[in-house]
Amino acid sequence: MNLNRYEIFLKVAEVGNITKAAEVLHYTQAGISHAVAALEKETGVSLFLRSASGVTLTENGKYLFPYIQQLVNDQRGLAQAIYEVNHVVAGVLRLGTFASVSAQWVPQIIRGFQKKYPQVEFELIEGDYDDVAERIKVGKIDCGFLSAPVDEKLDFIPLYQDPLMAVLPPHHQLAEKETLTLEDMQKEPFIFPIKGSDNDILAVLKDYLKKIHIRYTLESDSSIMSMVENNFGITIMTDLVLRNFNFNLAIRPLYPMKYRTLGIAALPEERQTILTKTFIRYLKDRDW
Repeated sequence: MNLNRYEIFLKVAEVGNITKAAEVLHYTQAGISHAVAALEKETGVSLFLRSASGVTLTENGKYLFPYIQQLVNDQRGLAQAIYEVNHVVAGVLRLGTFASVSAQWVPQIIRGFQKKYPQVEFELIEGDYDDVAERIKVGKIDCGFLSAPVDEKLDFIPLYQDPLMAVLPPHHQLAEKETLTLEDMQKEPFIFPIKGSDNDILAVLKDYLKKIHIRYTLESDSSIMSMVENNFGITIMTDLVLRNFNFNLAIRPLYPMKYRTLGIAALPEERQTILTKTFIRYLKDRDW
């Protein structure tokens, strides 16, 4: 991957460390330092404050950051336009994702897309929903998997309905039922993810949340399931998440069924590169 000093500047600013940026970009540390020094010479200002723990942007660096980000996005857009003129889908697609999608979908999606478009590379950025949405809005990634509801500034294409499941300790009295209503669980202590990690579940259960006692809020799905397994409460998770783990739990479908809507989000179509549009078309045509 050929990177210019502007792209290197953005990565160093993101990770806050020259050595880490070199590892991520597969460059030498000297090469990264040289690129940063060359950009500081070009701009005539110091862009980073150096310390033993890493680097942080100076005030001048913070001021120039959004302009450099836009410049890099424009360069990538130009590269995509050139490929479009030559009828070739190629380049680097920056794809945002989150844990359950990364584990269950992403490897197969990348393999299938690259089989059809072998000149495409992927840069994967994993985070929670809020993080992925924000990165799309500021142009740090081209598109990302999200769950409804999605910021109205973004285009969102629904792809899959992921059922919500009740998750109980293995010998819980409610595990005797084949299905569970929200009312069945109303008096039980709940363990839920913190905001940003699973906004979709919280949105689906919005009205119900006012009626229940949330005992703990945790960041990781595995931590939540471990607490449920050890009888600290119950939770509600999606089928796709539950496929990633092997805890000793009682899992029951809700009645009536409730779902989270998974899809792909991007900037409005007129601001998408040909590569992003092609990838979204591929996802829409894929058998889910």
